[in-house]
Amino acid sequence: MASCLILFGGGVIANAESSMGFSVNTILPTNQVDKTKIYFDLEMKPGQVQELSVVLTNAKNKAITIENHANTAITNDNGIVDYSQASPKLDRTLKYPFSKLAEVEQTTTIPAHGQKTVKIKVTMPKESFDGIVLGGLHFKEQESKKQKTKNDENVQIENRYAYVIGVRLVETKKTVQPDLKLNAIKPSQINYRNVLKANLQNTKPVIIQDFKVDAKVTKRGKDQVLFQEKKENMRIAPNSNFNYGINWNNQEFKPDKYTLHLTAWGSGKKWTFTKNFEIKRDEAAKWNNKAVELERDYTMWYVIGGVILVLLLLIGVYVLGRKSRKKKEEE
Repeated sequence: MASCLILFGGGVIANAESSMGFSVNTILPTNQVDKTKIYFDLEMKPGQVQELSVVLTNAKNKAITIENHANTAITNDNGIVDYSQASPKLDRTLKYPFSKLAEVEQTTTIPAHGQKTVKIKVTMPKESFDGIVLGGLHFKEQESKKQKTKNDENVQIENRYAYVIGVRLVETKKTVQPDLKLNAIKPSQINYRNVLKANLQNTKPVIIQDFKVDAKVTKRGKDQVLFQEKKENMRIAPNSNFNYGINWNNQEFKPDKYTLHLTAWGSGKKWTFTKNFEIKRDEAAKWNNKAVELERDYTMWYVIGGVILVLLLLIGVYVLGRKSRKKKEEE
């Protein structure tokens, strides 16, 4: 299991050497926009090539190897900007992924109680652009062969910590307004529990700050709210998308036609969406069969059972009536 210490804000770098075994320190260049920050916040020019420096310090009594990655910022399904994914699926509107602009050696070996400076080469696009490029420099201690063998054999599970240093690149001071789109709506699951996923997409090169959503599901053409999900304090990375989950409250997916009514707020803007969708019978069956703690609706079986019981009673009455008439005729 991996945990990240994200360095993307004010203050100083936390000293986590006791639990992580190593620490990181940024050497901020002269084109740092905000010199109170500990992450890289850089104003650059089209086609500019610049080398960034990060100092790694080993607190252990033995040499360690650190894995280095330059990752593009995405948004995970919790509505959190995520810098930890080395090969994420990128949004189609993202023109300049940070992972394509930055180059870094894959590993760095640091002697016991020693230091090494990692160099990151950043090459800006030749074309000028407005907005920001957002990414993260990810540093994690490499597992030894012994540790990997133990973990593979499920003998030992370790917390593996990582540092992520944010990188924000700009070329102009022009303000870019965010734009939100609602894409596909589909039934799915999280931890084997039924969830409706609505894909939300930020199509602009700017972070949507203080993002919150109120989503309601009704049957198509009806006003009664069947399911509702509210979330606040989210942030959406530039040119990224994520699946906003609407809890189905341990209910079965029922094949039917529905409408999603979704309102979102962020960065001083408001978006309102109303979109129809349908849950197909085969989709409902697939997810319902996998779901745990599902409150199944047996109403239809009760109805069928009741109909069968009534039919049996009618047949019984008919048979008894025929026997009674036949007996009278014989007398």
